[in-house]
Amino acid sequence: MKRWFDRTFPVGLPVDDAPALLARLGRTPDLIAEILDRLPQPVRVCKPDGRWSIQEHAGHLLDLEPLWDRRLDDFEKAAPILSAADLQNRRTHEARHNDRDPRDLEQAFRTARMAILARITAMTPSELARVSRHPRLEQPMSVVDLCAFVAEHDEHHLATMNEIAAGIAEWPACALALANAVDAALPWLTPLDDDATARRPAAGKWSPREIVGHLIDSASNNHQRFVRARWQDDLVFTGYDQDAWVEAQRYQQTSWQELLTLWASYNRHLARVMASVPAAIRTAPRTRHNFDRVAYREVPAGEPSTLEYFMDDYVRHMEHHLRQVHALVTRDA
Repeated sequence: MKRWFDRTFPVGLPVDDAPALLARLGRTPDLIAEILDRLPQPVRVCKPDGRWSIQEHAGHLLDLEPLWDRRLDDFEKAAPILSAADLQNRRTHEARHNDRDPRDLEQAFRTARMAILARITAMTPSELARVSRHPRLEQPMSVVDLCAFVAEHDEHHLATMNEIAAGIAEWPACALALANAVDAALPWLTPLDDDATARRPAAGKWSPREIVGHLIDSASNNHQRFVRARWQDDLVFTGYDQDAWVEAQRYQQTSWQELLTLWASYNRHLARVMASVPAAIRTAPRTRHNFDRVAYREVPAGEPSTLEYFMDDYVRHMEHHLRQVHALVTRDA
């Protein structure tokens, strides 16, 4: 899909195009509702490769409704240049739309959009033909041209939402849980400073930095396990000395932000690895395994288990250690 900022738009549309454009703009609330209502929460809030989630794209459309309204004010005041958008989209990045009830999001957008449509519907032909300059495109734009621009913007984000859904809707629950766990943790992990993350709670105990280092080791070891299991008849995997690995790699002396970036990127990749394993392989019961020694939630030797169980176990192990980090940094705050 072509990047929004790379697109160009025709101007000088006839006023007679207004009814059809208003109909397009009026469909957007229903299309947002259709997408959000049919998808389960883990799919709605998943941020593929750290980009906006489906729900955040919907929230972004809501965030821009006040801008469209201000631009109608600009036309009324005969402003030479339309109000500028925040090209960094800080409002959407900071809004925490993933935490919102999707029904509230849908209704807020519907209310805002219907108010704007009512305002445009009441305009006379001469008012619809008013022209001001678009600040980014640097071209004249009428009210009708703006309607076409907003309709294209709506449809760009709706298409992106459907594209994300098509890419991850078939992901297994463990892959979605992993991606979502990373995205839920990053907002509180990222601001932590070097002093807090290097502080050990007691002699012989890991610091937050070392815990995240251990999670990188876990990702590294399980990456190979998840891939190799596609061609193994069993689920028997080599273990590793966790304390020795953490000490050998000097995580305590490594930058917190560097560790965090590696941990997040690695686990987003592992979510894709999980999703790439065919369901028949992922869910096939296998009697031979060593989950009594390598799993966070042990399975007795001889009791059948699956690769999917082991993948889910990996996520639970990571969440366990993230809770440890959270407890350490909030205790010392």
